[in-house]
Amino acid sequence: MSEPTIKSVRVLTVMGNFEWPIVKVELSNGLIGYGECHRGPGIKEVLKRAEELIRGKEVNVEYLLRLIRKHIPNSEWGVVNNAISGLETALWDLKGKLTGLPVYELLGGKVRDRVAVYADLHAGAGIIETGGKRWVELASTEVAYNVENYVRRAREAIGMGFRYIKFDVDVPENMMETEFDRTFGMRIVKFVTSFIGGVRDAVKYDVDIMIDGHWAFSVPTAIAIARELAKYDVFWFEDPVPPENIDAMREVRLKSPVPIATGEKLYRLSQFRELIEKGATDIIHPDVQRLGGLLEMKKIAYLAEEYYIPVAIHNISSPIGTMANAHVAATIGDFIAIEWHAIDLPWWPDMVKEGMIIKEGYITPPKRPGLGVELNERVAAEHAKDPSEVKEFL
Repeated sequence: MSEPTIKSVRVLTVMGNFEWPIVKVELSNGLIGYGECHRGPGIKEVLKRAEELIRGKEVNVEYLLRLIRKHIPNSEWGVVNNAISGLETALWDLKGKLTGLPVYELLGGKVRDRVAVYADLHAGAGIIETGGKRWVELASTEVAYNVENYVRRAREAIGMGFRYIKFDVDVPENMMETEFDRTFGMRIVKFVTSFIGGVRDAVKYDVDIMIDGHWAFSVPTAIAIARELAKYDVFWFEDPVPPENIDAMREVRLKSPVPIATGEKLYRLSQFRELIEKGATDIIHPDVQRLGGLLEMKKIAYLAEEYYIPVAIHNISSPIGTMANAHVAATIGDFIAIEWHAIDLPWWPDMVKEGMIIKEGYITPPKRPGLGVELNERVAAEHAKDPSEVKEFL
């Protein structure tokens, strides 16, 4: 009996607290696999071209990925890589369903039964929907840089069982000369770190606290901020400077008393190799829905292990992408946690038929075949960015 072949590739962009491009691959026997891409313009067009290349072929993940990369230009980075990442996850989901194995078994087997998750608490209030004001704009209001808000949020996360929490240190626009500034004085440094002491005093050492810089700072400013953060035993300082200049990141890392985490904007093993081999980070923080997929994440994790660098995963996904991250994280030896951005989005758990997948600050990858979760297509359709896509997707 011949193996089923790929019949169609479709995508539906769901509007959650971020855009979630959900990929749906259907086989000739009716079996369906789901994946998720990192957001970006042009994903639908890339996946349409990929469908032309792989339609009628069996689910041989490695072969199909090589075929797509050979025939679609600029497949090493950018939105093309985002699209490939989501498609690859859907193919793994299908491969698991065809073989009766969970994805973590296909990736080599798990080394932990559950995976820690860290709660991104933003700037004292949550991101409810894409298209709203950026946090840097909110920072001059009572929402951001309000110690009471940060403490309340921290206690809320602790009550949910999280052992790791993260806050932002964006600079209020009314404190900048222009919106493009990177050079700030100690006035800014003291201001953006002023709330952290209050959080540490309130939560003691019940959780680890991480801080996100969103690539906003110059090298000297980033170093000055890191020295302030060290007073409060911050677990990591994420993305203090832009990722394009790895030598600059290395300078910050060498002078920072706080561990540096970075990597969410990097693609493929090649870019992570330079970051790791140059000693430019203490923790790698890739985005699986952007970097190239689950198999690429495994390759990067193996290299990081050679340099004794732990791994955390950047994640702004729906439960589909988040569970995919949990499967690959379960196979990584030195792993910290997966990010979760949607603490304020009440219908986030409804995106999959299994409901809430994060329990007491952890995800347990299911033993069921594939990802072990199924998209709730009705909920996805209700929150579609473009209603005209719904009919084709369903």
